[in-house]
Amino acid sequence: MNEPLTNARPGISFSGKTHNNHPHWHNQPLRLSKEQKRDPLPVLDDFFECYHLNDVRQMLWQWLTTVISSHQSISNDALDRDNHLYFYEKIEGIIEAAYVMKRKLHKHRRNIEKRLLKKSCQPEHTQAIQTPEHSNSDTAAIRLAAENSDNEEVFNKPKQLLEYVDEAPMYVISEVFRCESLAFLRDQLRDWLHVALSADSSMYDDGEQRRQLLSFHDPLLVFVEALFIIYNQNRDKKVKNEMVETDKPRLLSKDQIANPMQVITGFFEKFPMVYIIRELNDWLEAGICYAGDYPDNMSELQVLYTYRNVLCLINAAARL
Repeated sequence: MNEPLTNARPGISFSGKTHNNHPHWHNQPLRLSKEQKRDPLPVLDDFFECYHLNDVRQMLWQWLTTVISSHQSISNDALDRDNHLYFYEKIEGIIEAAYVMKRKLHKHRRNIEKRLLKKSCQPEHTQAIQTPEHSNSDTAAIRLAAENSDNEEVFNKPKQLLEYVDEAPMYVISEVFRCESLAFLRDQLRDWLHVALSADSSMYDDGEQRRQLLSFHDPLLVFVEALFIIYNQNRDKKVKNEMVETDKPRLLSKDQIANPMQVITGFFEKFPMVYIIRELNDWLEAGICYAGDYPDNMSELQVLYTYRNVLCLINAAARL
């Protein structure tokens, strides 16, 4: 290849052999798209979602041993073998460096998001979200507990967020997104799906059950983005303008962004609530049963937190 690949595949990253003899292309990325050149982090994410570090080490070692030990290979000469060994070690070092860079970049971006989120939660920038008042039944229970406090031990705990869905669904949605960014929820749902499908659990032994979970997961991501749009519409205008790039919708069309309630309605038309609850329960159990190494920022406890957040969002959205 002596000519640059200027107009071969406009707008599409190069596929196939990239080695060429054109001097202008020797030290230029050919595999990456324009978007990936601007932000290479998704490339690293995609790679390490497909391959764990140990998988990469094993594959590289298999390549190396095959090249070096095969008869009539390109490494019959001792110098060639030495060069391949040196190249193997350098490639492995680059892969590990990319892994470290990926984690540091994510940590840096999360810190930025947390600072912006903390700033957006300041009283001067946000509309005050009032905690719903106690219902009549709650008031009666508290009064009864007070009357009986002299006679017997009283057991009582504060209401959980899920218990407010009937009286204040928007409050529930706001509380979920106030505590967790959209980008973080997207990552948690992705990692939760990964560990659930990889778990040694009877819930997803059957291929049809795995297919249903996958078919539920993708619309759920769109559903969560639509709820975030609804939540953002109720925020202060200045806070809206400060939305970080990672919290912008990736899956919604322009029409869906303009009318997010159509996404909510379509979601519940496709998935009955009884199925949703059963699927979430199985998904939770499979996520907790996972015996391998959890992805970064994911654990048994984080699976439970993600389950609770999704359950709150779904139950609140059903009452909008």
